[in-house]
Amino acid sequence: MRLQEIKFGDNDTLSAITSSMIHADYLFLLTDVDGLYTSNPRKDPNAKQIEVVDSISAIRSEVSTTTLGSSLGTGGMETKIIAAEIATAAGVTTVILSSKRPENIFGIIQYYDRSSSKTPYDGVGLSHSRPESATPSRSSSPTPLIRPPHTVFTANSVPMRDLKSWTTHTLFPSGSVVIDTGAHHVLSRRESGGRLLAAGVIGVMGAFASGQAVRIVIRRQPEGATSAGDAETDAKAAVAYTKGLESTTPTPDVLSRSSSFAALGEVLKTPAEEEITESEVVEVGRGLANYNSAQILRVKGLNRRVGSSPDPVFHPELAQAVAERLNVPLVPVTVKKFSNGEINVKISESVRDEDVFIIQSGCSDVNDNFMELLILISACKTASARRITAVIPCFPYARMDKKDKSRAPITAKLVANMLTVAGCDHVITMDLHASQIQGFFDIPVDNLFSEPLMISYIKRSVPDWRNCIIVSPDAGGAKRVTAIADKLNVEFALIHRGRDGKSESAPERMEILVGDVKDKVAVLVDDMIDTGKTLTLAARTLTEKGAKSVHALISHGLLSETNMALIQELPIHELVVTNTIPQNQHASACSKLVTIDISPTIAESIRRTHNGESISLLFGEWAETGNIAVL
Repeated sequence: MRLQEIKFGDNDTLSAITSSMIHADYLFLLTDVDGLYTSNPRKDPNAKQIEVVDSISAIRSEVSTTTLGSSLGTGGMETKIIAAEIATAAGVTTVILSSKRPENIFGIIQYYDRSSSKTPYDGVGLSHSRPESATPSRSSSPTPLIRPPHTVFTANSVPMRDLKSWTTHTLFPSGSVVIDTGAHHVLSRRESGGRLLAAGVIGVMGAFASGQAVRIVIRRQPEGATSAGDAETDAKAAVAYTKGLESTTPTPDVLSRSSSFAALGEVLKTPAEEEITESEVVEVGRGLANYNSAQILRVKGLNRRVGSSPDPVFHPELAQAVAERLNVPLVPVTVKKFSNGEINVKISESVRDEDVFIIQSGCSDVNDNFMELLILISACKTASARRITAVIPCFPYARMDKKDKSRAPITAKLVANMLTVAGCDHVITMDLHASQIQGFFDIPVDNLFSEPLMISYIKRSVPDWRNCIIVSPDAGGAKRVTAIADKLNVEFALIHRGRDGKSESAPERMEILVGDVKDKVAVLVDDMIDTGKTLTLAARTLTEKGAKSVHALISHGLLSETNMALIQELPIHELVVTNTIPQNQHASACSKLVTIDISPTIAESIRRTHNGESISLLFGEWAETGNIAVL
């Protein structure tokens, strides 16, 4: 067997298009089941595997598309059928097999190479042969081969060789999604498009399945109006769309994402829906639908938060960034408040036997925020979720981790107990104020670190970083700064904070206990900033001691009691924080504020948790050389 090239792709449709354009012989689509089944093999013991598919149109009516693969990384079986339709039309034999045994790829190639009169690889160039039979010929091989478990989609006997006709066949839209002004304004500013939120959808035109190509359209402007519209109105609409604060009211129910396309007909017959005609819209782009048309109708206009509060108490931008990196949609959740302040949540999709990740950071109104998280966990638990992981980038009450005075509460322990009782199975957080908080839990806790991102930022953005000194504003951060200093091969310094007298009203002062900052670039590192008093004292102390410049790098930028105008006047070059807390309002008030995106780290930790891979590999030496995104 001679192999010239095997290509892998993490996106089914993209892999199908690529394999078709290069005239590949095989396209292998890996998932967590070993082929196409008549129903979900994990839930139905009578499910039968389909070994050979000659007609994709016929198989759609026979096979339940609820036979999902892993929702993180490999997509569902419905998208694989669409990918197979694209590839086989261009003459590419498509195979679905289990990602747990990728070595079966070679066995499958050998199996069909032995069973065919022609070898797919002739040693000179690629030839377009396809499996002639699902059963190998015993006469063509002295030793009968065992067929590895898989499903093969046979290539068309007369493939589309003309690139134009094949492209038209592949990308022809099956329907249209009508979006509003705010969604169009936001998406048009992104070079590579983006994921459309339900809050920006007005309606759909036509019927289409999940994963099929669709047109993105907007309503035509009235006569006399400019095509661009009013800039101020567009900007306001874009902000409202991004924050998910449109005043639309969601419909109460939503179909499961794995609903069969055959069920669309009855759902679409809703006389109350406003009919949008082709003459009323204009196309502004195209994309792939993550939901079918019936599902989009049910969630159109759905806000990521529905309530009376003008400022959201959660972090939608971070959740959306994580979802886009994982290539999975956020599940629409409606959050309402009763007049007495009680919180009510509604999850719009089934989570039965699913691996659920709930992203909720300890920002803004921490108590309401945390209560929402507990209610969501409890709702998923009672809805028979297989595993529930709370992703809490900024852990609430982390500063109350010990009894430092008489009758002081250890609230961090209480938070851990509440999460466990609510039904949480696993916690992912970042830069805990004290690592021993992990010991408060009786469930697994993964404490992620922003240290690699900070080291990477220092190397890329701090001038003359080889002559810098890493500074901790208190003794509690000594371990953190020494670790960073060792990896950068630079010196470190410790600052002691005290008072001039014993009275609590006595003025505070700081003095450097260890290290010399004179004529050096001082990089101040801490895990949290709230009032900004520590940063103010430290920056002035470092400047008085002769530091050439001061850069502050802090993991969690709470800034809840900080006057950003005072930060602007401080003798610091920049204040760098991560987006574990939303920083949009703070950034507009202080030009020195720089935000580092931690969504890649969180997304990769979610993927590894779901797939049972090691989290520690995220923080190896290679992580410090990776790219960073500054928001």
